[in-house]
Amino acid sequence: MGQPFDATGLATFLGPLTGFRRRRNLVWRLAVGRGGLGGRMAWVPGMGRRSTVRRCAVVVAVLLTLAGCGAPAKSSTPSGSAAEPVGLIAIGHSALTGHGTAEPPQAGLQYSWATGTNPKVNSIYLRLVKVRPEDKGHVANTAIDGATASALDGEAKAALRQVSAPALVIISIIGNDIRCDGTDKQHVPEFGQDVRGALDTITEKSPNSRILVLGRMGTPSPALTRAIVARDPNAQYAVTGSGICDFYNVAGELVPSHFKTLTAIIEAYEAEQARVCAKYRQCHTDGGARAAYQDKLEDFAPDWIHHNIAGQNAEAAITWPVVEKILGL
Repeated sequence: MGQPFDATGLATFLGPLTGFRRRRNLVWRLAVGRGGLGGRMAWVPGMGRRSTVRRCAVVVAVLLTLAGCGAPAKSSTPSGSAAEPVGLIAIGHSALTGHGTAEPPQAGLQYSWATGTNPKVNSIYLRLVKVRPEDKGHVANTAIDGATASALDGEAKAALRQVSAPALVIISIIGNDIRCDGTDKQHVPEFGQDVRGALDTITEKSPNSRILVLGRMGTPSPALTRAIVARDPNAQYAVTGSGICDFYNVAGELVPSHFKTLTAIIEAYEAEQARVCAKYRQCHTDGGARAAYQDKLEDFAPDWIHHNIAGQNAEAAITWPVVEKILGL
């Protein structure tokens, strides 16, 4: 592979700009076990990586501002007050959109583990309504497949237009900012600034909301990679190359050190996210609960990237105890 991990997805809006590379998605999915990155946008020679990222961010922000959030789950009733917040909003990338639960592969918000309304998933929203009936109908999901951290502020503003004072804000954004080209160390502070911008918006508009910023689900795993390749031999091609995050070299040999490299990169983004979160009394991390998750092949969608309905259910189950603690339920 050897090319930088770059800006992602946004097929609906940026499809003509570049083609998608399933390889990029699968590298992350095989590595982390729980990515939810949406499609990655291929880097095109002559199109600078930073300009591509910023270009995507501008498009996302404009579309969110004008259209109010690309197919969100909408609140059907007026939201609570800043003093008495109710309901839930979710912002981030395809880890929150239910991508992988619909055919052809696309977002399926009704199956989102965070905000979905289908009982098969038993989402955080449905669990919340069971113990806090006043939260019913107060839900918005403005996450976008392929979003990077630079889109968070626009997503937050769009969600808060629907649920102005949510009791809980879920943010899942680590993934698409990862580059694996040797420049992540320089990019991590930019990522942190983008996260901080979204947290500023949320805390200014709804100071009593509780915010949950999520880490990865699972850890880069040679065992998971081997299991997926054994089930689908074609998947090996997607993670073969000379890049620092490619798991197989061109001779077809698994490279354990590359798993460690990717783990270190992910942890750098998580550490920056936690550092920023700690500056806000309302903000909490998942405390590593999600990183301890052990993925199962039967939880995957056919693309080996996203979670199917069973996987969405599992993600809700592992995150719910964290939510209970944050909200004091």
